[in-house]
Amino acid sequence: SRPTKNLIKYTLYALDTTYTQTARMISSSAPLLVGVLLTAFVLPLHQVESWSSFNAPKAKTVTPTPSKIDRTVTPQWLDALKYEGKPTFDVLQSTIDFASGKTYESREPYYDEDYVFRGSIIGPITQQEVKRTQKGFQITDAYPDLETRPFGFTVDPDNPYRCYYMERWEGTNTGELAIGSFTAPPTGDQVQLPTHVMSINWTPEGKIIYACLSAPLDRWEGTTQGAGAVVGLLVGGGVNRGGSVSPGDAFLRFQQRVVHAIGGFGRNWSVEEEIPDWWKSKARGADPNDL
Repeated sequence: SRPTKNLIKYTLYALDTTYTQTARMISSSAPLLVGVLLTAFVLPLHQVESWSSFNAPKAKTVTPTPSKIDRTVTPQWLDALKYEGKPTFDVLQSTIDFASGKTYESREPYYDEDYVFRGSIIGPITQQEVKRTQKGFQITDAYPDLETRPFGFTVDPDNPYRCYYMERWEGTNTGELAIGSFTAPPTGDQVQLPTHVMSINWTPEGKIIYACLSAPLDRWEGTTQGAGAVVGLLVGGGVNRGGSVSPGDAFLRFQQRVVHAIGGFGRNWSVEEEIPDWWKSKARGADPNDL
């Protein structure tokens, strides 16, 4: 019909006129247009992030492929920490509760009497050694606002009694750093450590029998030049960490054995008589793996 044709004609004319004017504006005022675009799209990004945090669809759960390794053919000594049947308690929530504790006193009830801690260059450390260390080294005195900031909790798909999570420690060194008889004045610096992974193994009775702390995941993260955990806090407190802190380093292993032989506060692993029988590895401190 004639009215419809006229409407189409005027619409096309309007679009052509708008396009021509826009092209002229771009050619004569390109810098101004770029500024407008940046204002329009960059500044409101926080609104997009806020929207995505609350309104975006939840990520799908990824089910890992079941392990095809026959453990009867290739056994691993840590299989001793696998138990028959499913846990009668919530492993995930128990781990969250444990990781949320900020003092040794709040965490002590979780430890099994055969508890062992192992880091990449420290351990095996027993519960008895943990108690002794607490008497001579109160890191929270040097970092009163220390937060371990645990996140990313997940149960091991191959062992329902084991739970993994990450930590990214941070705090401010406003107190004196005291390690035995050694002391260092506060630096006043804000310190953030690179992220590391923690794993916790539970017994069927709901006690923690094994805790493992990994090396830093990204040595470029944080303010401690790649040093993690307690070593990172020492570096943040102005203590020179010295040479290599890598597993297998010959000088570090020798140094650790000297300290261990002297005894007293600051052992890198527990005395042999205290290490429980279930711990089969003979590697100590920064020794390379033997199993």
